[in-house]
Amino acid sequence: MPVNILYLSPSNRWLGARISLFVLLKKLDQKRFHPIIVCPSKDGPFARILEESGFHVEYLRLWNWRKYKYVFLRMVSVWKLRNIIKKHKIDLIHCNEFWTAPYAFWATRGIPIPLISHVRLSMTPKKIKDYYLGHLTKIICVCKALVEEFSAWHDYKQRVVPIYNGVDLQSFDPRNTFETSLRSEFSIPAECIVIGLVGQISKRKGQDLLIGIAPRLIKHNPNIRFLIVGSSREPDYVKQINDMIDNLQLKNYFIFTGDREDMPRVYQAIDILILPSQREGFGRVVAEAEALEIPVVVSDAGGLVEVVEHGRTGFIFNLGNDQEMFDYLKKLCDDKNLRIKMGKEGRKLVEECFSQEIMVKKITGVYEEVLKHGKRD
Repeated sequence: MPVNILYLSPSNRWLGARISLFVLLKKLDQKRFHPIIVCPSKDGPFARILEESGFHVEYLRLWNWRKYKYVFLRMVSVWKLRNIIKKHKIDLIHCNEFWTAPYAFWATRGIPIPLISHVRLSMTPKKIKDYYLGHLTKIICVCKALVEEFSAWHDYKQRVVPIYNGVDLQSFDPRNTFETSLRSEFSIPAECIVIGLVGQISKRKGQDLLIGIAPRLIKHNPNIRFLIVGSSREPDYVKQINDMIDNLQLKNYFIFTGDREDMPRVYQAIDILILPSQREGFGRVVAEAEALEIPVVVSDAGGLVEVVEHGRTGFIFNLGNDQEMFDYLKKLCDDKNLRIKMGKEGRKLVEECFSQEIMVKKITGVYEEVLKHGKRD
């Protein structure tokens, strides 16, 4: 009989954490593992994609654990989750993001099954405590830097493991072609160099930092366009960056696409990927771009330094040093041969370190370990 694994997702947005989970689900050995995914509702792309792919989905909203106004609703969700666990005879729970860990903990009181949580963002001791991560069997971090944030645990080297996200090397293959290009869709001239920033529009991702150096890049090369891919839940920040674009008279240079589900096609419109994040876990978009032979420029935040080989697949600049970011972007804009060389090295790096197969093998290894040794602490 296959092992019944319950995956908990707090969101239906088609962003990094859900994309990584979907990659894992597609590659799981269905003879060994039977996945059931808990999503907040039928609304949203993640739930739709799961259903279209034939996965078993249960719908249950897991309310924000730290907001006291949801105390009663949280209790109801814990009770409903416990019923799902019993109904489907769940053998293991995997929280796709740490936000859902308290639900897994309380719903399994008296039910001794292993609990695993992914950690994809920088943590603090308070968050680790508030979200019950110390009570879980195993923590999977998306980079080595995040593992060290659990160093207060005497046994953290055994309980916290780094496993990089995996990239679909077939979907993100530079040899793939599309009937229509994104450049045509947005009327970007063929001669333009496109610098892309992919991710949620938020202060954390640093779109304002790119806008701040854009006038200097345009002055150096007027044939530059900036592609901003993603949506936002920070209206004040959106207003801030739009005001910056207006004040700097950059409207003709910045293109906002919103959320996209055709990411390989999006990347193929980009010559250089920039990610000036203030905080970052793994940086999936960087690995995807590298897989498509796109050179990258990233800040030295979190796990980004583990996804990019400075000088080989792109450049890493010191966060807060806008001049460094400008210099690296300018260097790549000026040198097509360098872009090509770094792009090819990026593809090699992803094949060596960030394939789906490597990720799935390591995660299923964690499953086998916790199932063999059984109970959580």
